[in-house]
Amino acid sequence: MGKYDKDRHQKQLALRYCLAQGYFPCLEVVVNTASDLTNKPEVLTDIDVLGIENVSDGSLRRIIFDCKSSSRLSAIARAFWASGLMKYTGVDAAFVITGKPAVFNHRISALKVDVDLHDEKSFVDLGQTVAQDFNTDTCYQSSLDRWDQVYDAFDKNAWSKTLFSLCRDVVPLSHSPEQSFRKILSEVRKNKGYFDPGKPAHRAIAFDALSYMFVLWSRMGRDFRRIYSPSMRRENFEDALRLYVWGGHESYVIRQAILESSQRAGMSGETSVDLQEFPGWSRFVNFAGLIISSPNDIFECSHMCRELSIRQLVAHNSDFDKPLKARLKRNDRLAQFTTSAISYFVEACRLPKDLEKDMHKDVLSFS
Repeated sequence: MGKYDKDRHQKQLALRYCLAQGYFPCLEVVVNTASDLTNKPEVLTDIDVLGIENVSDGSLRRIIFDCKSSSRLSAIARAFWASGLMKYTGVDAAFVITGKPAVFNHRISALKVDVDLHDEKSFVDLGQTVAQDFNTDTCYQSSLDRWDQVYDAFDKNAWSKTLFSLCRDVVPLSHSPEQSFRKILSEVRKNKGYFDPGKPAHRAIAFDALSYMFVLWSRMGRDFRRIYSPSMRRENFEDALRLYVWGGHESYVIRQAILESSQRAGMSGETSVDLQEFPGWSRFVNFAGLIISSPNDIFECSHMCRELSIRQLVAHNSDFDKPLKARLKRNDRLAQFTTSAISYFVEACRLPKDLEKDMHKDVLSFS
């Protein structure tokens, strides 16, 4: 995220609009090619800001914000471009913010392809219909300068760059949440030895990864509730849940065949255990029960973890801490769910127990 990006002001407007609407904002989401036939993924474009809205029961709505303070394309051409990007990525709607006003006939025409055309002034006017003070610095997330510090924390370590890409680029556009969830767990487990609980940057990385995992869990929770029935026996629910998180019956059978082959070859230890069962299985089953019980709270936890991630790296601000504390006081489930998620994350990825202790302390200091 370039500190001297000419569209930075518009991106901050879009970010603050997302926060005012209760969307989970994602910045500069990289869009790769549909095929994966080369050693490195090929980048097609990026989405300046993507807002994720929790509609109900884990159904997520995604909105693109395309920010162009200057462009060779006309405003309506940008709208058609955004419409194509929506279709390619499976996103639901888009805003295009341009430097100059578009003629009203073009703005109305753009709505036919679910694109809302704005210049900066009309977009600010729109934001003020949501909240008069939407374009103010009200929380840790509401300034791009603070986001830069989290991005720098990921970027300075070779071991965290792939995790950063998974969180920033894969999760926001994922239509297979269980697969994206497995990828994050695998990447963190692979680099578990690098996490130092004593380093604020590493705690920021952990909280940031959790914020994206809560988005995935919100979507997965919708599926869990279709699996679960109050009359089910626990073992039947576990059997169905196990197949779900492994990507279906066929994937699970293949995995078991690999396990049996590996055991015949003399494999043992952690690698054998990893093939045999989903990471932190018992704790994951219990956490799935929490997800089923309160889907909307699960999504709200993503905002809280994002706030706590940024807070690790910047000067603490009492004006930002007050609404965070009020949110936790208003709904004590947020602290319960977040601490449970931290415990699962640490156990499943075999991270230092001190990291769990320190992250719990951060969460509970607001409750």
